Amino acid sequence: MAFRPQTRRRVLAVGLAGCLAIAVVDQAAPSATAPLRRAAAEIVSPVQDVFTGHDDEIARLTRERDEARRSSADTRSNAADLAALRTLRGSAAADGRTFVAAQVIGFTPGVTVGRLKQVTIDAGSSDGVRTNLTVIAAGGLVGRVVLVSTRSATVQLLTDPSSVVGVRVGDDRLLASLASTAPAGLPGREAGLLTVRIAGLTPAKVGDRVTTLGSIEETPFVREVPVGTVVAVDPDRGQGGPTAVVRPAVDPTRLDLVGVVFPAGSVPARPAIRGGS
Repeated sequence: MAFRPQTRRRVLAVGLAGCLAIAVVDQAAPSATAPLRRAAAEIVSPVQDVFTGHDDEIARLTRERDEARRSSADTRSNAADLAALRTLRGSAAADGRTFVAAQVIGFTPGVTVGRLKQVTIDAGSSDGVRTNLTVIAAGGLVGRVVLVSTRSATVQLLTDPSSVVGVRVGDDRLLASLASTAPAGLPGREAGLLTVRIAGLTPAKVGDRVTTLGSIEETPFVREVPVGTVVAVDPDRGQGGPTAVVRPAVDPTRLDLVGVVFPAGSVPARPAIRGGS
């Protein structure tokens, strides 16, 4: 049996009025109120049972609603993780490479507002991760592993002032180095932008793609990973060679799912994923 809100209020009002009247009489003549107390109990008890049952039903429905919401949230989260993993697996950064997936679980800010130096991931030595392994995201290069514990690892980002990466620039595949600091004599870079310094005299061009040069035995960097795009060419201010501004392919402030790349022949302890569409 269910009561409308208005009906519940009326019943409660009548019950309260009756109880107050009985209380007043009971103070004056306790023996005279015994029949009234028995009658009141017979009337009020069923009403209490109805309301108690109603409250129990509300509590049950509330629990079911909360459980459904949690289940829905978990489903959405799992679907989002799976979609991110598929995107990473099919990316140019992961193509043909063996990697283990990891989540970013912490970060170290830089001295400049808007810049990060490092991030922490939830994969460590128990998963086969070691120092000087390349870390990628769907967009391209993230950085390299510099510190490892049992269940986590620290990744040095390209925006770390001490980071230097060998790269190739443009269709001419110019040899260059990439860093986060601006050359002497030039204004500092905006947060997130990098500097490429060409090894020869041929300048870079706006729109040139920048990719990793690669390292011996693929550590610390595997080759041909997208790094970024040239967005401006610096004027000659005596910096000792052509330099340009690079917008990185990966925004480190939005990192979530990443991949730790294993060189050919390495077997990670965590289930490995092979990149490719």
